[in-house]
Amino acid sequence: MKKALVSFLVLFSIVIFGQTFTLNELLNVTKPAGIVAQPYFVRTVLIPTDFSEISSFEIGVEGHLELFGLNFSAGTTFNYPDLEFNRPVYLGVGITLGGLFASLSSKAPNFESIMDISSYDTPTVAFGIASSRKTSFLVSSWSRVEISYENKNILKKEDGKFILNSEVDWLDAQTTLKVEGCDVGYFAFRLTVFNIKEAMNGNFKANWELALPFSSLYIYTGQPYGSEWLIGLGIAYPYFNALARYNLQTGQMDWFVSAQM
Repeated sequence: MKKALVSFLVLFSIVIFGQTFTLNELLNVTKPAGIVAQPYFVRTVLIPTDFSEISSFEIGVEGHLELFGLNFSAGTTFNYPDLEFNRPVYLGVGITLGGLFASLSSKAPNFESIMDISSYDTPTVAFGIASSRKTSFLVSSWSRVEISYENKNILKKEDGKFILNSEVDWLDAQTTLKVEGCDVGYFAFRLTVFNIKEAMNGNFKANWELALPFSSLYIYTGQPYGSEWLIGLGIAYPYFNALARYNLQTGQMDWFVSAQM
């Protein structure tokens, strides 16, 4: 029974339940830095659309492939049990060289529009450092480190084509530091500064999350949505992660269960 459960979780890579989560924030392919150096091939995300109906879900699916430093990612979302595949399709491409990377991500309105480049949103571009490590010999473990710079204005659309923007404000951008791994315990830290220019002008806005291991358990704290504080307790193994969080300001709870290969 345990083997069957683990096989199910590994097959779907990651399954998440939560009250405050959205598929856009959970799918890595929606962020250009999430295109590169990922320790999985296929990943799915599931959140309930209505907590009063446990049979209705929103599901996100994404895949990642890396070949000789070239990274490709694609993903989409759909409802269950409706199974109508008319949602946006997210696509991303990136290149890594010695830990350095450059990548971009965009989305098409639906599957029918994938070949129509003019229908895509203006891609967001990212640069930085990213690397991942995964082992399965004797002891399974994985880790990933990311330091990224993300700018939405490097490219612009003109006459249905994407061209370089000659008037880029390089400080009007977001930066992220993210460290995550699971070996003898689960550790994670993420800090995102929303706008470099505003931070330099004294208007520092950021969010952050921290998970500290205690054997197979870990303690979670952070401000992932701004000023509200969340605390939580989780349990993690290399292919499995479960976390329950409590919002100290609103009194709401959310939770997730995940697995990845």
